[in-house]
Amino acid sequence: MNELRHVLVVEDSRVQAKIISQHIAEATPFPTLVAHTLAEAKEAMTEKRDAIFVAILDRNLPDDEDGGIVPLATSLGIPSVVMTATFDEEVRQKLLEQNVVDYFVKTMSEMTAMERLIERLYKNQFLKALVVDDSRLFRLHLTKLLGNLNLQVLEAEDGRQALDVLRREGDVSLVVTDYNMPHLDGFGLIEELRATWAKDKLAVIGVSAEGGTQTVKFLKVGANDFLVKPVQVEECICRVHQQLDMLEILANYRELCARAGQ
Repeated sequence: MNELRHVLVVEDSRVQAKIISQHIAEATPFPTLVAHTLAEAKEAMTEKRDAIFVAILDRNLPDDEDGGIVPLATSLGIPSVVMTATFDEEVRQKLLEQNVVDYFVKTMSEMTAMERLIERLYKNQFLKALVVDDSRLFRLHLTKLLGNLNLQVLEAEDGRQALDVLRREGDVSLVVTDYNMPHLDGFGLIEELRATWAKDKLAVIGVSAEGGTQTVKFLKVGANDFLVKPVQVEECICRVHQQLDMLEILANYRELCARAGQ
């Protein structure tokens, strides 16, 4: 992998910033940059943009009454994870509108989940995902969501085009495919995929406006998981990361077995 990049921690409380930074340093291999105000964060984000792969943000900064910290990170293409002291449905909707990767309440129990997410976001930079859907609007929605997770995202309008992309790229880790598409639908695409790529080498998540029997059919033809439209952002992120984690675990297991057999 490339040289390690930094986690930017933006927190007005110096005590909290130190606690968060120490946890990240102890639980992950990533160094941190710290800012305590919007002005300091803006300076760090602009001058050290290439050194930062994710920002852990406090929404309540002394010089940020209008809540500009998240839009600032988004405008610079920095994935944002928000730590908040309070949480309700209004806060959730606001954060989702601002395209944050995830959000956590400022508690010790949430810190571990945040650290796991940081590691996943770093690894995602080196992985490719393919979104397959004949709806340009839905492709754009999923492409934006997956891109926000630091994944390299490719697109295809139908199953046939998806197969062409996969053969050309060769190293795609995840396919997210709709069911109802022209030329080759989601079921047919997965059947074609499984003739070449096993479930432990390529993860496939099926998507449809219908659940029930379509869920069963997707899984029976070889999908690893399934999502129902309209896709909930948090559910999609969890399922995508679960599949990528599982691919990594299985790859490590195969490597251990190979070493043991030498």
